[in-house]
Amino acid sequence: MVEKFKTFIKRSFSNGPKAKIVILATAFVVAVAATTVATMRKTVKISIDGEEETFITYKGTVKDVLQDKGLEISDHDKVQPSLESKINEDDQIEVKKAVPINVKFAKKDVKIISAEETVEEALIVGNDQLKEQGVEYVKGVDEVEPKLDTPVKENMNVDVTKVEIKNVTESKKIPYDTITKKDSSLEKGKKKVESDGKHGEQEVTYQVVYRDGEEAEKKEVSSKVIATPVNAVVVQGTKNPVQYVPNRGGESIAYKKHLVVESTAYTGHNNTATGIKPVYNPGGVSTIAVDPRVIPLGSLVYVEGYGYARAADTGGAIKGNIIDVFFNSESKCTSWGRKYGVDVYIVSYPGEW
Repeated sequence: MVEKFKTFIKRSFSNGPKAKIVILATAFVVAVAATTVATMRKTVKISIDGEEETFITYKGTVKDVLQDKGLEISDHDKVQPSLESKINEDDQIEVKKAVPINVKFAKKDVKIISAEETVEEALIVGNDQLKEQGVEYVKGVDEVEPKLDTPVKENMNVDVTKVEIKNVTESKKIPYDTITKKDSSLEKGKKKVESDGKHGEQEVTYQVVYRDGEEAEKKEVSSKVIATPVNAVVVQGTKNPVQYVPNRGGESIAYKKHLVVESTAYTGHNNTATGIKPVYNPGGVSTIAVDPRVIPLGSLVYVEGYGYARAADTGGAIKGNIIDVFFNSESKCTSWGRKYGVDVYIVSYPGEW
């Protein structure tokens, strides 16, 4: 080929000046073309998903080089430098192909295409894809499995738990207390309401955490009293209840205390221990001697088989549950004798009658 070109040159030069001009012009064009082609030729390195190879190209931009290589680039693929960047000798192009990721929400399964490195980056960058499918990932709030820094793999499964935090204000009842007062004018076991109680009210604000729409956590953050409770007042009786026992005439006798005692009888004309004359009055109030530790002096009692009597006297032999009833004669005392199991009812204490 070279020899033929030399022969062509010799013949051309031997043909005269015009031929020489044509040859020189042709040589110049060939030289310029050769230089241009040499300048356009570039050797670049292309890394696809970490796998690197060397590629010779005459293209001028990253996009054209990749097309020249027959590599299709989707909108989700990552290319560095950008597709419009100019290419120079020994440049390196990095391509990260996007892969499908299955994302599961509580009520919907969706899919995104991503070329990001981690699960977190894939969800953030792919949020527009998620929104187009009716769901959304909220960074820093929603919970994700596997961990956010997990490397992305093709067709991997990612579970997203939607987390929503709300402040909820509720009205809450404040129970009232019941205060009990003692009342000696009211019988034991009886109660009466002196004043009704009224519940108070407070507003309580909670921070509520919902996971996939269901309440998962609830924490009180503040409260404010709207109405103070009003306590109820109840009166409780302390007075011993009045009890009744029928006497021989069929009359009911109200009494304070019931005793079963031993009874003897006495007579005489001396004054009693309380300074009064003893009497026996079957239709009224007679006199008996008692142990003041058991029946207080001055008490009005009813003695079964004897009648009403005043506890007005004492005696050396009258100790404990024993009484000595007064009669006007020895014969009546003898007739009474010594009795056991005699019912005595204290009707009134001193000062009550």
